[in-house]
Amino acid sequence: MHHVEYESDNITLLTAGEILNPFAVLEEVFQEWSSPVHLQDELFELFALAVRKNYWLTYDSPLIVYRKYKKLMRLFEAGWLIEKIRPDHALSEKLIIPYNQIETDTSTKGRKESVTGIDHISQAYKILINVYSGMPLQALRSDLFNLLFEGLMPTCVKYAVEFDAYVVESLKQMDSLIQALHIIDQHEQINTLSPKDIEILTKEKNEFNARQTLYDYHHDIYHLYEYSAKEDLTKALKIARGVVYKDGFWKLHGNPANMLYYFHDFLFVLESYWVCNQEIMAQETDINTKWKYPDDKKTAIYRIIRKRIKKPWKYLRRQFEKKTLSEWRNMLECCLEDVLSNQAVKVGKWSQYDEVLDFVAVLLVFNDILKYEPEI
Repeated sequence: MHHVEYESDNITLLTAGEILNPFAVLEEVFQEWSSPVHLQDELFELFALAVRKNYWLTYDSPLIVYRKYKKLMRLFEAGWLIEKIRPDHALSEKLIIPYNQIETDTSTKGRKESVTGIDHISQAYKILINVYSGMPLQALRSDLFNLLFEGLMPTCVKYAVEFDAYVVESLKQMDSLIQALHIIDQHEQINTLSPKDIEILTKEKNEFNARQTLYDYHHDIYHLYEYSAKEDLTKALKIARGVVYKDGFWKLHGNPANMLYYFHDFLFVLESYWVCNQEIMAQETDINTKWKYPDDKKTAIYRIIRKRIKKPWKYLRRQFEKKTLSEWRNMLECCLEDVLSNQAVKVGKWSQYDEVLDFVAVLLVFNDILKYEPEI
């Protein structure tokens, strides 16, 4: 997730309804198993993928691995929300360490804390507080995604993840968090959300809805090619179109991590141009103004959508009126999952995927003609 700004924590995989009741997410994730062990095993599967070359080939498809990542991340996002409303006042009092018992010996830092005299639910909430206080949600997401990305064998980047002490400690934190959230899930099944809980979660939901874009980015439309060349993105679009029509593609082809990488670029393109459209509306720019730009760019757009675009900003406005950013984003995510699935998609999805990939392709051409925008 190379365009993402990591200074802010955002929910990305939960719906607005799930934000209002994160305990329901815990129930969904843990419902198949009576203990957290299976999910902890899936966490370490991602680690095994990252350190064993081409181990992803032992799975039926890269999609299976990708969904393991998403399931874990949904759990961690729910935990992040729960930490904002739990523990309640009575339980918080049990966790408070009196001033005269505060540890001042720095040589003990990093040692496992004694749990003597603390019941399981209290210890679970203590872990919850410690993990989210010490690791921002974006750090958890980045660390987990890096395991997935490295495990699917990328060739589109020149760096490699270093499996140092930090990664080991991060894994331990995530492992403890899974166990703690399982205990919390068992405990909270008999509880209901208080008015204060609902107020806090509603605030998070409203912020989620107001943000619109999935991530905060440190680049805009003028830096689309900061990490990937246009030629690489165009090639990835063509590969994606071909893959969705084929069964067993990943049985004979490698490096599915590249698709994760380039689809993140596609998402960045969509969301950046959505922000651009919002700015155009706020500035009351005349979208009916015709642009004069090179014929080869007009031809490039025509080859994609069989239309001549004389008013790029009007086209952009209509695209986001036809479908919301959320709808375009969901189409792109569904396309990515089918690209990774090793199964040919049904005919009914072809036009849907062509539509979103065509839109991205046109926006890539737009980036070449921004300098021709007329001054009004």
